[in-house]
Amino acid sequence: MNNSQLTGEPALWAGLVASAVQLLAAFWLPWSDVQVAGINAVVLAVAGVWVAFTTRSVDNGGSIKAAILGFAQAGISLAVTFGWNATTEQTATLMTFIGLAVAVFIRQTSKPRSAYDLAA
Repeated sequence: MNNSQLTGEPALWAGLVASAVQLLAAFWLPWSDVQVAGINAVVLAVAGVWVAFTTRSVDNGGSIKAAILGFAQAGISLAVTFGWNATTEQTATLMTFIGLAVAVFIRQTSKPRSAYDLAA
């Protein structure tokens, strides 16, 4: 299978993991609905990052930055849900740092189109 072709697999895997988390919480783990929702948000964010990386050739890598930032937001939300006491200033600073780090390490390349590309 070509990596640029997206199938239903990421959604199926994310759904399976989310269902497993809910099953664990229902029978064995003392997690609240908010904690389960936080974990499921991170699972979906991981799926989003995977989809962005596997389809980067289609959009020249533009979606990777947004997916990583979404994953970071979900991770911070999960940490707060499980008891991390962070101020809004701390979380804003952390998100700013993550955004800049992503911009430095994951660059979307662009180049001028040639006359041949324009004619085609």
